[in-house]
Amino acid sequence: MKEGDQPTHTLTSYYRPEHVEGTRLVDPTPGPAGRGGGFRVLYDAGYEIDHMKERIFARTPTADEVRLLQLPQGEPVVELHRTTYTADGTVIEFALGVHAASRFAWEYDFQVPDSANDREGQE
Repeated sequence: MKEGDQPTHTLTSYYRPEHVEGTRLVDPTPGPAGRGGGFRVLYDAGYEIDHMKERIFARTPTADEVRLLQLPQGEPVVELHRTTYTADGTVIEFALGVHAASRFAWEYDFQVPDSANDREGQE
């Protein structure tokens, strides 16, 4: 993936054959799966996404990653492992991304439980 002419990251998604047979996700051409991406293809095939688990960590890039991402000497990469699930716990995608650390950011927005409401019986 690029921002302008500058490579930012690679991302490879893996699917179970029985989930994507006959869809555009089996096209061997690299690149996005079209409008809505792979998640739209899965949804259209009857696999509605319920939740994801992501793990990210920094590491030293391989020589191939330095070349592919055009990294300056000493720049680390951030590796992403994402697992995507349906409501019944079926894994429908595993994605592996390698991101140039200085060209990518993650932002999360989530609810934090109100611990003040968990004071049942305390006072």
